Amino acid sequence: MKKIKTVQIVNIVLIVLSTIVLLWMKNLMGFSAFCRWVPFYNKIFMGLWIFDLLILALFIISILKLKKEIITKIFKWISLVLASIFTLIMLGLFVFLEIPVLTSAEEGYTINSIDNNTLLNDKEPLSLAVASDPHWGSERSNEKARQQIIENIGSSNYDAFLCLGDISEMGSTEANYKTAVKTFQENLNGTPVHVVLGNHDALINGTGVFKKYFQKDQENFYNRIDFENLHIITLNLLWDAEEFDKNQKQWLIEQLEDIPQDDMTIILSHCFGYSSGYLDQDTGKNWFDNEDVIEKVDSLIEKYNVELMISGHNHLMELLKHENTHYAIIGTMGGILDSVSDYTSPQSIWMNNQTYGWLDLQVYQNRLELIYKDQTGKDLYKATIQNN
Repeated sequence: MKKIKTVQIVNIVLIVLSTIVLLWMKNLMGFSAFCRWVPFYNKIFMGLWIFDLLILALFIISILKLKKEIITKIFKWISLVLASIFTLIMLGLFVFLEIPVLTSAEEGYTINSIDNNTLLNDKEPLSLAVASDPHWGSERSNEKARQQIIENIGSSNYDAFLCLGDISEMGSTEANYKTAVKTFQENLNGTPVHVVLGNHDALINGTGVFKKYFQKDQENFYNRIDFENLHIITLNLLWDAEEFDKNQKQWLIEQLEDIPQDDMTIILSHCFGYSSGYLDQDTGKNWFDNEDVIEKVDSLIEKYNVELMISGHNHLMELLKHENTHYAIIGTMGGILDSVSDYTSPQSIWMNNQTYGWLDLQVYQNRLELIYKDQTGKDLYKATIQNN
């Protein structure tokens, strides 16, 4: 009897441990949205939960007093064996994903980040380069175009470079961040860099690794940078508005109410609200106008007359406008270009999905000058946004 009780206790401990790891995975930033947007992985995750419940069911049967004791023993040992194997797998996955987070960034892998002091100068206009979605580590990304863009930005005397996420194809792959940092160091000629968290950067448990290299001194993945009458606000939007919880919303409202109406505001995010795009045949999802972001974020920033929101996520260039706010998409830093075969947003002013490139942003006292450039630096489209 004592042996049976010991086995039962071990079984309970194993089931509890595996359940804790599953709950930990579920609560990783961006993971729930990832499963929601990619049904194949959602099925895998649901399968893990079902297997965990199956082990629990076998354990419950094993502690019931059945007529034939041999059946009870069989269920007891089957439950114990399956729980042991499953728990070892889950704990191994947990350790594998946590080790890169717990270690420090290696010496030499640092970038020159921007802050309020970085942008203080007497120069007008303030010159900014913006690009997104380089996807280091992806076999489908265009390495040549990515390198050209970085070299051209580095040789153009910008005051800062804003990179809007998806640095890494898989966020937990630390080598991709090291490659990105080294490439920035070697080609940007000291240009300060501000990097936004992308949905791929968050995979899986990648936020801790990302933070080591790009935001180690910041508590949240949303923040504000000020330059005289210009205010740059970074939001944490990965797949949709899932991360736009009450805390981030309240923070954003406080920032927008604090900014004088005569000043100019630029919002940076990875995920877009308005955008043209396509219907993803693999997932059945609309990869265009993101109603979740439009409803919860775009409607809010339009209420405060924000001049411009710049996003990546969609691998194309586009300029859109709704109400008094312009929306720029610039996810063309190397990730495979996306189609616009199924949908053109009613808000679209100009769009190009045929070339890689970046956005040149010149900030004046009362206006913004936008120039979309291809990977070689050739001008593709120009626009002026007046102060709202």
